[in-house]
Amino acid sequence: MTLIHHVGLTVSDLERSLDFYIRLLGMSHLGTFERSGPQVDAVTGYPGVVVRQAFARPLRADCVVELLQYVGGNPDPIDPENGRVGAVHVAVEVAELDRTLDRLREEGVIALSDPIVAGVGPMAGCRVVYVLDPDRVRVELVEPPTATPTQAS
Repeated sequence: MTLIHHVGLTVSDLERSLDFYIRLLGMSHLGTFERSGPQVDAVTGYPGVVVRQAFARPLRADCVVELLQYVGGNPDPIDPENGRVGAVHVAVEVAELDRTLDRLREEGVIALSDPIVAGVGPMAGCRVVYVLDPDRVRVELVEPPTATPTQAS
């Protein structure tokens, strides 16, 4: 069996990213940690690095989002645009997409479009939209289709 344990995102400012993922998206904060030393140097490939780390769990999820700020790491940001090879995004299920999107926009969060309805595959019927986190990482907001009486069990 293969399970996704976590998705890690390198961020420029841990507190700013925690505000986005915890306060704005409503994830649970599972703790903040600071790591350094020879083992961290070895696993990251950055001698002398300090990794500021926090974990956030979406509601109804088994995996977590790991936010990592590398103090002493490479300061050059990558271009997280989805069309670039190696880019990632995080998809977060929301119950009320329009209300969530309005609240995020009021907080200055940028949405790349208005919501659309996915037409095929495992996302068929879901309403989706991408928003940008504080480091321009795409976060996909996903509202599952409402169950109809024939779908309900």
